[in-house]
Amino acid sequence: MNKFRINIISVPIIIFAVIIVSSIINADATALFVMNIYLFIAKYFGAFIQVVCLIFLLGVMYFAFSKTGNIKFGGKDAKPELSTWAYWTIALCAGIGTGIMFWGPIEPIYFAYNVPQGINAAPGSAEAIQFAMNKSFMHWAFTPYALYTLCGLSIAYAVHNMKMPNTVSSGMTLLYGEKFLKSKWKDVVDIIALTAICSGLAGALGNGLIQLGSGIEMISGIPSGPFLWIAIAATITIIYTLSSISGLHKGIKFLSDKNAWIFIAFLLIVIVAGPTKYIIDLTAQSFTHYINDFFEASVFLSPGNTDLWPEWWDTFYLADWLSFSPLIGLFLARISYGRTVREFILINLIAPALFAVLWFGTFGGFVLNLQSSGLFDMVEYINTSGFDGVMLKLAEFLPLGTIIQPIIILTVMLSYVTMADSMTSSISLMSLKDSKVKEAPITIKVFWGTLMGTLAVIFVTAGGIDGVKTLLAIAGLPVLIVMMMLFAGIVKRLVVDKNYSIDEVVSSKEIGLKEEQY
Repeated sequence: MNKFRINIISVPIIIFAVIIVSSIINADATALFVMNIYLFIAKYFGAFIQVVCLIFLLGVMYFAFSKTGNIKFGGKDAKPELSTWAYWTIALCAGIGTGIMFWGPIEPIYFAYNVPQGINAAPGSAEAIQFAMNKSFMHWAFTPYALYTLCGLSIAYAVHNMKMPNTVSSGMTLLYGEKFLKSKWKDVVDIIALTAICSGLAGALGNGLIQLGSGIEMISGIPSGPFLWIAIAATITIIYTLSSISGLHKGIKFLSDKNAWIFIAFLLIVIVAGPTKYIIDLTAQSFTHYINDFFEASVFLSPGNTDLWPEWWDTFYLADWLSFSPLIGLFLARISYGRTVREFILINLIAPALFAVLWFGTFGGFVLNLQSSGLFDMVEYINTSGFDGVMLKLAEFLPLGTIIQPIIILTVMLSYVTMADSMTSSISLMSLKDSKVKEAPITIKVFWGTLMGTLAVIFVTAGGIDGVKTLLAIAGLPVLIVMMMLFAGIVKRLVVDKNYSIDEVVSSKEIGLKEEQY
């Protein structure tokens, strides 16, 4: 009988309970308190966070193209469980699939017309547009996927080649050896990872309720509010819980496949029906500029300026991605048996990052062309109506726009379902004392699926969604410390010590672990 690790799961539940109660009492004061904690971290650790994340990206790229790339998870005879297509679609949709639907058309134009201090460019100028595209690529392409891949790489090697349990803390054994799993620090690492991802999932779902509610109101007239949010939350929760229960091959594989095909269809529609030449030229030029300005784009701190732009954009994004990384990494590790390190990095980092570049180039180019050509003032629309309806507004300028709009709503919902499915599976595994199982029991998946959906509704209706989203960013700093040790461990194991050959799988007996120590 599998049982909960009560000491692990109680911490995030207590934290959420405190935020909910304090938000009910005074939502604004709660959000301000959490925001001030984050700003302290961003002010004094922002440079550290940005530089270390850059090092992570460079390190992961090294693993892909060095001899370590030949190492196969599970040994030379291991066979992949998923096709390359299914493997890639899951990596794409489990990572940032929800975000690109929302921010794809927003970030390029918002940054181009709201240039931060320290950037010598007039709003809407060619220089401002280039800055905007650089930032969009930095926020959504190679860096976030590198963070997920780093965690997944460490955990996959520990789980498949060293026969460790399916937990984030297993990755730490690459640096500290088997003694780490006997220490209390194992629980600390898993608590940090679980608290971060629970904050991320509840915050993402809560944000999704607001976005979907606004979208449904825009196309149907049904007012967005608590009743609609509850209906949306119930629908999403039921679907992703059932998908998680059905298992990897019947659930998330199916959802990710459909999600990816819809993404591709949207891209083709916009490229063909939109300003094709402008989109292609902007994407190609912006990507080459991004590569040329890679280091400058990756570390932007704007010293001496007071607008807090780096704190609320670059550092905030990185903190968010860091918080998601351990559990997404655990999920990617779980589906990577039979893959080489090189395949793992190419499919989980390079391929989805290039897709993100194409996505932001396409939708960013579409909206920037609408603005510059005078067809529609999207800047004014954002200033008066906010971000939530931008993608739906863009559909009005496409053929069959009234048909495309509800498809967009369904796609956004499907994206949230896919993301929540992968996270629920990982959270459920992390909650078990017996973490060697490949699938958590149905009851545990139902528990976490229902809890996350319920928390999302409570946070939104109580006005605490801003607090929990900022809590996610705060969790990024301790997660960064954990990831530094994961990075050091994989470097030590594969580069410095070279203890294990490409084809070797080490048994638990060989590394001194007994069955009960799992």
